[in-house]
Amino acid sequence: MRPRDLMREDLLSLEQYSVPDIASVEKRLGRPVVKLDANENPYGASPRVAEALSNCCLERYPDPDWNELRCLVGDYLKVDPVGVIFSAGGDEMLDLLGRLFLEANDEVIDCPPSFVMYPAVAAFHRARYVSVLRDGEFRIDVAAVEAAVTNKTKLIFVCSPNNPTGNPTPEKDIRQLLATDRMVILDEAYAEFAGYTQVHLTESYPNLIVLRTMSKWGGLAGIRLGYAVAHPEVRREMARIKSPYNVGIAAQVAGAASLRDRATLDANAQKIIRERELLSERLCKIPGGRVHPSQANFLYWTTEGASALAWRDALFERGVLVRSFSEPIEALRITVGTPQESDLLVEAMEDVSAAHIA
Repeated sequence: MRPRDLMREDLLSLEQYSVPDIASVEKRLGRPVVKLDANENPYGASPRVAEALSNCCLERYPDPDWNELRCLVGDYLKVDPVGVIFSAGGDEMLDLLGRLFLEANDEVIDCPPSFVMYPAVAAFHRARYVSVLRDGEFRIDVAAVEAAVTNKTKLIFVCSPNNPTGNPTPEKDIRQLLATDRMVILDEAYAEFAGYTQVHLTESYPNLIVLRTMSKWGGLAGIRLGYAVAHPEVRREMARIKSPYNVGIAAQVAGAASLRDRATLDANAQKIIRERELLSERLCKIPGGRVHPSQANFLYWTTEGASALAWRDALFERGVLVRSFSEPIEALRITVGTPQESDLLVEAMEDVSAAHIA
């Protein structure tokens, strides 16, 4: 018997999340690439992070309860630290939620286009994935979600601002979804670029879990540090099932240094917001697609008359990396980079548009 014969058949057919090897791409193209495909922060981490890591005590295990980090987040978001839990990136947090709430044949509701890991959570835990498409402006159809709820529904995922479309979900819609009495997972990975949060609702709704990350605003994507704010009872059970030392000491030190330098991170976020608006205006002038309003650190550009994959590949050959989507609509997701990166992006997109390659 082969090892494959012992594996779960339902997982073998899942498409693997893949990213290009930048070094190989640059070697093939013979020049540096403009990497605008992963919603990374072009200004990086707080300068305090490098200093803090230089004094990091790596021979000791980290604090399994992240006490320092929880207090810093509590101060940052004005929440009780007892409801804060940390993870090795947002993906581990999603896995914890699936582990805690989902059994075989339970149901998970998602509203695509949205984050690609939500259907994966359902698949990993043998739950049924229920898709409720957004409307033409990518707003959640709350009435349709309510109609989709059954006695098997456990989780409702909402990303706000939404990845990849960039639009927020208003508080009234969140409250309406919470009234279903199912667990609402509100993913606020991009909240700092929108200037608002709905984390205050966790005080009134035990069935709300708000997800946050240090990858975007904090510029710590390589460190892998995510966190959530939940009702203390939910937080306690999530902590019970995590691995003992799930967040390494380097990540905890980097996170603490970042949260002590919020002024720098906020200033970088403002640079990105200003560049987002300028880039949006420039993309509006390029034939072949439509840019949509965004409150995140990326823009969503739906293509017209050509596949998003063709656009992506044509830009790739010009040294610009963006993310393409074909379902439920053809679109590119373009990270907002520096002004210099925007210049290179726009030049490449104008070239592709004029050449009618895409």
